[in-house]
Amino acid sequence: MKTGQATSNCLRTRKSHVRARRSLFISLATILVAPAFAVSATSPATAEPNSGTQWLCTPDLTSDPCDLPSDTTDLLTGEVQPPKADSATDKPVDCFYLYPTVSNQVALNADPAASPEVQSIARFQAARFSDVCRVFAPVYRQVPLLGLPAALAGLDGPLELAYGDVLAAWNDYLENDNNGRGVIFVSHSQGTMMARKLIREQIDPNPQLRTQLVGAFLMGGNVTTAAGKTTGGDFANIPLCTQQGETGCITAYSTELIGLPSLFGNSSYDLLSTRMGLPNGPGFQVACTDPALLSGDPQPVGVTIPSAPYSFGIISVLMDYTTLPEPLPTSTSSWTTSKGRGGGECVDTNGFHRYRIEMTVPQPINELPLFDTHLLDLNFGLDRLVDIAAQQTHTWQTAGR
Repeated sequence: MKTGQATSNCLRTRKSHVRARRSLFISLATILVAPAFAVSATSPATAEPNSGTQWLCTPDLTSDPCDLPSDTTDLLTGEVQPPKADSATDKPVDCFYLYPTVSNQVALNADPAASPEVQSIARFQAARFSDVCRVFAPVYRQVPLLGLPAALAGLDGPLELAYGDVLAAWNDYLENDNNGRGVIFVSHSQGTMMARKLIREQIDPNPQLRTQLVGAFLMGGNVTTAAGKTTGGDFANIPLCTQQGETGCITAYSTELIGLPSLFGNSSYDLLSTRMGLPNGPGFQVACTDPALLSGDPQPVGVTIPSAPYSFGIISVLMDYTTLPEPLPTSTSSWTTSKGRGGGECVDTNGFHRYRIEMTVPQPINELPLFDTHLLDLNFGLDRLVDIAAQQTHTWQTAGR
């Protein structure tokens, strides 16, 4: 596996014992809090309430970022997969997508608008699921990257405002669009924090809504269980998925390469869960479900992304770094799968429970300090996740729900 040599040599020398990990996270907080004082935004206490759900993606929109043809070029084999026929009337279930931290704004909360970077991430993460489901994705006033230090330091208002938008959108969807249909959640990072809270408070205690839960892909967001269990953390009734075709369960993991300490995989260092009132601490284990087992497909997978460039900003720069010295994969198709291939397994390294990627056909992948390969959580083996969703949908339908 190729990684930035200087970065790799430096990071591999970090101590992994508890005292060093705590120092690492304290240092991160110090680095992040400094820009928070420069954030200029409407105070969460006086922010205007959202005047109604603003949808990023719904079946009613004539064109949205979740509406992307599925034609794909594989850079390893040269094969071109034609687009699949697409009709919303053929989709038996819905997907409810919550995007990660992507806003470029210098603010405590992002504007309630489908900014270019928000549209880009929806294409990257949610559009591929439209082969299986009708995709509903609300715009929510997330805490931007430059606003997160204030939230981590203890300012609750920004996260409460963001979650209020998510909850309102969920209730809007239930009232106006669901009509008893099955639902698959798809989320990443901050979006997964929001999804954890929503499912924990609104679905896990509700028997009827639990029967409508086809599955949930809660990626890169430290979903918790009791140690060695499939429940007992975030959810009392909804378990982690453990077998192919299982429905009403959670698929969740964070990816990494070499086992470095990070923000993901160890509940003891999850400050954002603390701020959102979600279970965390040494008594809980961060979930890692093996997608090869759940899909029934052990073959090595690549990174599949839209071929169009990601909107310029903080995330696009980090994406470019992840694949240096090579550019992000692209082709003349709507989607491109990288030439690299790899598998993985859930591992526990010094208390960090994550999905470790092992490349069999190498390509450059660089870890971000404290973030591992966070940007690849969904797109590494994206079609495998979509296949899990399709199998869950088939099982759910067969059960006559």
